[in-house]
Amino acid sequence: MRTSIKTILVAFAIVTSFAFTANAEGRDNKKTSDLNTGVFVNKEGKINVLVDQANEDATTTILIKNESGEVVYSEVVEKGNQRFGRVLNVEKLEDGQYELEVKSKNDSQIKTFQVSEPKTERVIEMQ
Repeated sequence: MRTSIKTILVAFAIVTSFAFTANAEGRDNKKTSDLNTGVFVNKEGKINVLVDQANEDATTTILIKNESGEVVYSEVVEKGNQRFGRVLNVEKLEDGQYELEVKSKNDSQIKTFQVSEPKTERVIEMQ
């Protein structure tokens, strides 16, 4: 039960932050990008990253950084992979603010997300 509550809270926090970020980016950024990403949280509390890039001659790097800027996950996708997806298991990450960056050649997209334990209520029963 505790895991499902944690998953729901984390998913809600991440989806909310991505929704506001995507909405703000849509208004301010009028240029077309060679790098398009879709990032969302699935039912299991994992992060799905979908990438579609115009330049097949460039490698793509996926990074997750913690609040201190330290890289806690890194993956390089080789040239020739214009469209691909990854499922990132963030279950073992400590509580805190994280940054997910997808970058390729001259373009980069950054999303932030929060990992936290759900707060539970104490229940006291008297008989």
